[in-house]
Order: sequence, then C-alpha cells, then structure tokens
Amino acid sequence: MRCEDWFAKRFRTVYIFGMSLEQLESAILALSPEQRHQLVVWFEEHRDHIIGEKGSEDELTDDQKAEILRRRDLALAHPDLLEPWDGTMERARQRLNEFRRQKAAGR
Repeated sequence: MRCEDWFAKRFRTVYIFGMSLEQLESAILALSPEQRHQLVVWFEEHRDHIIGEKGSEDELTDDQKAEILRRRDLALAHPDLLEPWDGTMERARQRLNEFRRQKAAGR
C-alpha cells in the first residue's frame, strides 16, 4: 500500500480547517515540487508549535548542535573538502571493493 493511500485510509475522518485529511493530502500532492519543498521547510520551522512537542526526544543535544555548527563552519571554510551527494553510493561501493581487493591481496 502506498504511503499516500495508508495516510488517507487511516485519517479519512479527521478534519483540518474544514478539509478532511484526504482532501488535504490531495491538495498537497497537487502542489509543484518547489511548493512542496516550501511546505516542508515551513512545517519543520513550525513543528514544535504545530505538534506541541517542545522538548521532545527528537531535539538535538547541545553537543550535537555544536558538532553540526563545527562541521558547517568547516565546510564553509574549506569547500574543497566537500563531496557532491550525486554518486555517493557508487563511490562508497568502489571504496568498499578496493578495500576488499587489498584485503584479499594481503592473504
């Protein structure tokens, strides 16, 4: 069952602003990819207010936040260290295969 079908079936009778969740889902799926992206960004920015879960276990610790900021600063200072996401899985497979070849040659 597709995620969209499960969502609509499970929450069909719930209404938000006079719309059923099924209607809301249909409206969201009718948005352009850019509009969906904007909706996701907006939702994430307002998640605590919408869901009311301030202090949930999904929040980052201060150490985690500091590490993210450290990595961001490093990336901004040294963009040459960054690798593009496209092809990441293939590069990982190549590195793994290289490691396996070296390990097998050492036997």
